[in-house]
Amino acid sequence: MFAYVDEFGNISDTPPTQQYKFKEEDLQRPADPTEEYRFGKVSFYNEIGHYGFIRDNETRDTVYFNDNLAGMVLGLNQAVKYKYARSKQGNQITEVEKI
Repeated sequence: MFAYVDEFGNISDTPPTQQYKFKEEDLQRPADPTEEYRFGKVSFYNEIGHYGFIRDNETRDTVYFNDNLAGMVLGLNQAVKYKYARSKQGNQITEVEKI
């Protein structure tokens, strides 16, 4: 016995009468959140260790940064625009700009 699944996930014992036509949006890759700029504010900064965390304005998630990654010194409560990447230690910035 054969089972056929149509485009809506319904199972039947007869093959479909017409072939499914792909739409353009079916072939588009979903947007990766790490490829777009996010907006946030520096919520913690350690002046001795030269590292801190940026809290995202929308998701309230934190992203790690240090002065070497940022390429500049960021201060506490500094508004920033940034991109991040996932690492084995957690999220860390890849690009950052002061606003």
